Amino acid sequence: MASPTQAPRGAALPPPAVRSGGAGPGWRIPAARTSPESVAVRAPLTGRDRELLRHLADGRSTGQIAAAMSISTNTARTRIRRVSAKFAVTQRREIVGAARGLGLV
Repeated sequence: MASPTQAPRGAALPPPAVRSGGAGPGWRIPAARTSPESVAVRAPLTGRDRELLRHLADGRSTGQIAAAMSISTNTARTRIRRVSAKFAVTQRREIVGAARGLGLV
């Protein structure tokens, strides 16, 4: 089995941003298949939550979000977890899909 940094024989490696889960300029996380009817926010979103949603929708990595919001990487991870709990989802693309379904991004 090939490691994440090695492609199987005859196959090309995906770009580094895809391998590492990070995002380069212009890269977007694909929207989750979430219908607006199935999306509900369990708790009110703060202004910082909405800022975080915009960064997630732009496909930024945790480190990039932390730098843009002037917070530590650990705080960014915590904020992402808390926003995902507010949407009752677990993955970034589900957060973005739910936010798009509600017209928040």
